[in-house]
Amino acid sequence: MAGKQRQGSVSVGALVPVSLVALSSLAPVVGSDLGHGPTRLLLAGLAVLTLYAAVTGHRGGTQLGLGLTGTVAACSLLPWQLAWWPLPGLVGVAVYLLARTLTGDQTDTHRTGIRLGRVSAEEIWMVAGVVLTSASVLLVFSRAAPPRIGAGASFLTTMTPWSLVIAGLAFGLLNALVEELLFRGAVLHHLGNALGKWTAVLVQALAFGMLHLNGYPYGPVGVGLAFVYGLLLGAMRLRSGGLLAPWIAHVLTDLVIFGLIVSTAT
Repeated sequence: MAGKQRQGSVSVGALVPVSLVALSSLAPVVGSDLGHGPTRLLLAGLAVLTLYAAVTGHRGGTQLGLGLTGTVAACSLLPWQLAWWPLPGLVGVAVYLLARTLTGDQTDTHRTGIRLGRVSAEEIWMVAGVVLTSASVLLVFSRAAPPRIGAGASFLTTMTPWSLVIAGLAFGLLNALVEELLFRGAVLHHLGNALGKWTAVLVQALAFGMLHLNGYPYGPVGVGLAFVYGLLLGAMRLRSGGLLAPWIAHVLTDLVIFGLIVSTAT
């Protein structure tokens, strides 16, 4: 009987982070308009799951739930001038890190998944291979589906070359930091505790792919490409033992995306 109870508790503990990730992955589908019923239901579901994790003493689920709920809520609550990604993700990361601090986990990097890892010659070759492959795929994809340039990107046409370089670096560094902390940091860590590391890599890649439904690359093809990219970054995270190697690869790929956006805008 004790063994069955223990197995049941493990199953419930695994269900919390999986459900949180699955719900938050629907955000690009339902949108961010709080006047829209599905958006309110999504936020309510995340809040209920997070509260359940807190009440049942599931500390990891509470931390992850606060971070993901903060991210989705920021997309809806921030004014449109500040709602551009990755700023909502930055809010979610800040909430997640604050939750870790308040629960006393901030110094135990091995239990939280937030650590640099190593960047040896082997990791450098991995980074180079991922960046070259992703850049080639993005260039091919951009031929058929160039970046969507909205009003928010129109200012690019008025910037000087040096300003564009600074803006591109800022975008690449911040966007990669936010997405790596969220997906290869928080999500992969908590899913790994619940499902095992390689299943967690698969699930976080699915969530990462869904994030790009309305990003770049966009659409169903973009989701598939981002899913494969998330798999590669997740594998790199496990192989290197930290976030530094996948972050470097992500920054370089984001610079390619920024270059495609500037090329389309100008």
